[in-house]
Amino acid sequence: MTLTPSRPKKLGTQEKGNSPTNGDFPADAPAANPVFYRTYSRRLPKGRESWLEVGERNRSGLQKLGSLNTEEMALLEKMQNEKKAMPSGRWQWIGGTPWIEQPENYSGAYNCTSTNLVDWEAFGLMMDLAMMGCGTGAIIEPHFIDQLPKIRNPIEVLSVSAIGITDSQKREERTTHSITGDTVSIRVGDTRRGWVDSYQLILELSSDPNFEGKTIKVEIDLSDVRPVGETLKGFGGMANPVKLKDLYSRIAKILSKAVGRKLTSIECCLLIDEAAVTIVAGNIRRSAGMRQFASGDTSAAGAKANLWQQDSDGNWRIDPERDALRMANHTRVYHTRPTREILLEAVTSQFHSGEGAIQF
Repeated sequence: MTLTPSRPKKLGTQEKGNSPTNGDFPADAPAANPVFYRTYSRRLPKGRESWLEVGERNRSGLQKLGSLNTEEMALLEKMQNEKKAMPSGRWQWIGGTPWIEQPENYSGAYNCTSTNLVDWEAFGLMMDLAMMGCGTGAIIEPHFIDQLPKIRNPIEVLSVSAIGITDSQKREERTTHSITGDTVSIRVGDTRRGWVDSYQLILELSSDPNFEGKTIKVEIDLSDVRPVGETLKGFGGMANPVKLKDLYSRIAKILSKAVGRKLTSIECCLLIDEAAVTIVAGNIRRSAGMRQFASGDTSAAGAKANLWQQDSDGNWRIDPERDALRMANHTRVYHTRPTREILLEAVTSQFHSGEGAIQF
């Protein structure tokens, strides 16, 4: 629950309760209007959806989903119009659209998800979920990540093409690849799944025994990926693949450092978060994430400490090797009740930096 402090009344004015100042939102919620149009109002041919139009759309989706009767729909409308109860944030964006009725998009209705990091498919799933706007929780405890394969092959990204060269009518939606010797050419498809499959393929190549430990040279073709500013007709919003071209070399660097062993918890975290950086640039919602580590994982506990560093000239910059860690909260998981000292330390750390959370 969020409580808003009441504002002092001005002399000579009458208490208006929840009377809106702009026809949609209460006077004591000045941020409501920009937040609504930034995050929940979809673009229509005639312009942005109004508050009433968003409500009608998402309630129509709820009616179909839950087979709601007239009385139930009237209650939903009343509570929503009075700002007393709302659908989830994700449903306000995609509820009632044809997009959410496609089975492959069902997860887009959920604000939060949790994934056990046990294989490369789990990494791809998390990118897929994040691209649908879901908050992503990754459980990176040893009994899960120990199931990941050992990194066998260094990855070197030889080239990344320009984005959006292919005519819009001729773009391929699926990601395809070909292998010639130790060179893998990847043509990235112009869909959410296309991005995800190209990302997951790089991960899979790093542990593929067929390359026998040789350096895999990768060529990335982004010709089919729609350029900045094009409309995403199904999910909504605008395309912005500005960070996609950097994704492949960054994850290749992380993987190549781990050749001959399994990934550490922080390396797993970085692989997820590099995808999250790409997604944040790519659409209208931040990537909300939580990474859950073992209680005794001291490297994870301090991974986000001192991200900003000062050079000899006194200039501050963020550590480029750890920059992506900003994309998620780090939480250590206790399977037994922690001591009072541990609780106090965690709360104190969160007070000073916002990090250091634990759960039990």
